[in-house]
Amino acid sequence: MDLILCHTTADFDALGAAVGLTRLLPGSKIVLTGGAHPPVRDFLALHRDEYALIERRSVNPDKIRSLSVVDTQQRDRLGKAAEWFDLPHLKEIIIYDHHREQQSDIPATQVHIAPVGASTTVIVEELQKADISLTAAEATVMALGIHVDTGSLTFD
Repeated sequence: MDLILCHTTADFDALGAAVGLTRLLPGSKIVLTGGAHPPVRDFLALHRDEYALIERRSVNPDKIRSLSVVDTQQRDRLGKAAEWFDLPHLKEIIIYDHHREQQSDIPATQVHIAPVGASTTVIVEELQKADISLTAAEATVMALGIHVDTGSLTFD
């Protein structure tokens, strides 16, 4: 099982990045490790079935092959799912983030950090390189992630 982890109280950037990453890592499932911001929760109430989401409690740790983390580099932002980084059978741990000033305490095998306004942008650039098209539902949540984290493209 290949999982994509969003930080606790997931925002649109974390969700958008995770959704885009499911296109780069086919078959991966998204785990919201500890709830979501109210607007994200409301959005998912209407659109949850559009995305590859699973509950943390339904994950069998013995079946996890790889973990990808979006929008954070800190274990403590991943709630109880942070325990999964210590599983001895993990093949890969990948981080995708835009917070360059953070010191990671996750034992990553790959790190993708870019000086952009949103973690979703890091994923979008990878999708463009791979020439991967999106569904309307995927593009919508990714656009929301970039919109919210960049202040409608007005932040430095």
